[in-house]
Amino acid sequence: MKYTDVVSKAPCTASVMAILAIGIFVSPQTANAEPLYAKGDWLFGLNAAKVFTEESLDSISAGGAAIPGSGIEISNDVTLSFDVSYFLNSSLAVNFYGGLPASANLTGSGSLAGLPVGVTDYGPAILSLQYHFETKSSFSPYVGAGIARVLFMEEQGNAVADLNLKDAWAPALQVGVRYQMSENWFANADIRYTPFETDISGSLGGAPVNGTVSVDPTILNIGFAYRF
Repeated sequence: MKYTDVVSKAPCTASVMAILAIGIFVSPQTANAEPLYAKGDWLFGLNAAKVFTEESLDSISAGGAAIPGSGIEISNDVTLSFDVSYFLNSSLAVNFYGGLPASANLTGSGSLAGLPVGVTDYGPAILSLQYHFETKSSFSPYVGAGIARVLFMEEQGNAVADLNLKDAWAPALQVGVRYQMSENWFANADIRYTPFETDISGSLGGAPVNGTVSVDPTILNIGFAYRF
């Protein structure tokens, strides 16, 4: 991701953080005598998702020789995500998160500047335990932690032939807020963070290529949820 991407990421992140802060610190005039959720509640959410990445090329070699000063850039993307929550009680919920795979262009940087490495679709499948704070209001801030499996699909090599990226396990953290619009409809905004490492392989000019990439994805989700 280039410096300009970091700059463009800042206002989006700030906007979502502001929404989350409102959910945590603002006390709406309408108070709820009962908790928003109850044991056995199911919530299904559908969101627009913006995927931001920060990445580093930990190691890379071609034909067994290290390539000094090399780096990699991974493009950001917009996609759709969904999540399903089951409430164990009024505060604790088990959450599964997935969605349509994001698309990423991989481009070399540093000594590999401008090298079109290839394209891949990828995305996390996340299982988390969430804690929802009882605010006695229509706002429901929450946090979550769990585990993610990052899946890579349909890798297409450009300069690097036979491109392959290995699926990876990752920790998953989340902070978000829901706002109850009616008895069963909620607006939702959350941020998910799933840092991971993946092995990359292929061939460049006939020489075998092997490397390791560290990726720090931040996923911003804004959408709606319905309670069953």
